[in-house]
Amino acid sequence: MSTKKEGNQYDKIFKENLESVTLALIEKVFQIQVASYEMMSQELQRTLERKPDQLLKVTDKQGATFLLQIEFQLADEPDMVYRMLEYMGILSRKYKLPVKQYVVFLSEQKPTMETCIEQENLTFSFYLVQFSTIDYELFLSSDKGDEVVFAVLGNFGNTTPETAASLIIQRLNETSLSKVERDKHLQQLRVLANLRKLTPFVEIMIESISQYIKEEDDILFKRGEQKGEERGRLEGRLEGRLEGKLEEKTVTILKFLKDGMLTTQQLASYFDVTEEFIESLRQTLDK
Repeated sequence: MSTKKEGNQYDKIFKENLESVTLALIEKVFQIQVASYEMMSQELQRTLERKPDQLLKVTDKQGATFLLQIEFQLADEPDMVYRMLEYMGILSRKYKLPVKQYVVFLSEQKPTMETCIEQENLTFSFYLVQFSTIDYELFLSSDKGDEVVFAVLGNFGNTTPETAASLIIQRLNETSLSKVERDKHLQQLRVLANLRKLTPFVEIMIESISQYIKEEDDILFKRGEQKGEERGRLEGRLEGRLEGKLEEKTVTILKFLKDGMLTTQQLASYFDVTEEFIESLRQTLDK
């Protein structure tokens, strides 16, 4: 994946969820009906610039066996077609099998990279899929949180970003087997939402997820309980919870003020605070 600074955090998420999202793409997006598959070694040759993001040996339901290579791409690289051609040559020579190649483009911008080469004695092409054109419900409907989290990169259609974010978070809560797993997926959602410029909406929706979470498991509740022990259990739970939420909300607002992406009015509306509160935070940044 590319680019380096931005890519590292996304790369980590794909590595953590790679098998789930790969199988979802193969069957739901590439429309390959898998009868069996085997994860293959991604190490090829030392001279190669990098190893494939994902490489599988697939046998489909028609009985055809082939290699399936998938690259997840953030940058619109003009030389991508030559890199894929290089992979094709090495994979074909090493495994003596047909090769199908897919580049999954993660950015919202329309990719301009070439996908084919037509020269004398050479015809080559690969499949290019833009994630933001995939119906987000294909991932939202999954029973695996590792898949559901990628719904945020899909096409929301007529659904508003706020509603889509709320549905994704609700589904993550439903599919998580533990609080640790749920928190991991919510953190992944925050990171991936940056690709869609949806972070304000996701932060708001994560705030509202409290209606789906048992109070005794809520980290904000536990923080509040600890702070309020001296004033009694009930008082501590209420006060600590409010303080924790306000503290978390303030940190998030400060991040957006630094980015300069949203106006005072937008921030006040998104986070349900007064414009005066937003301006007071802005002044702390100016000092």
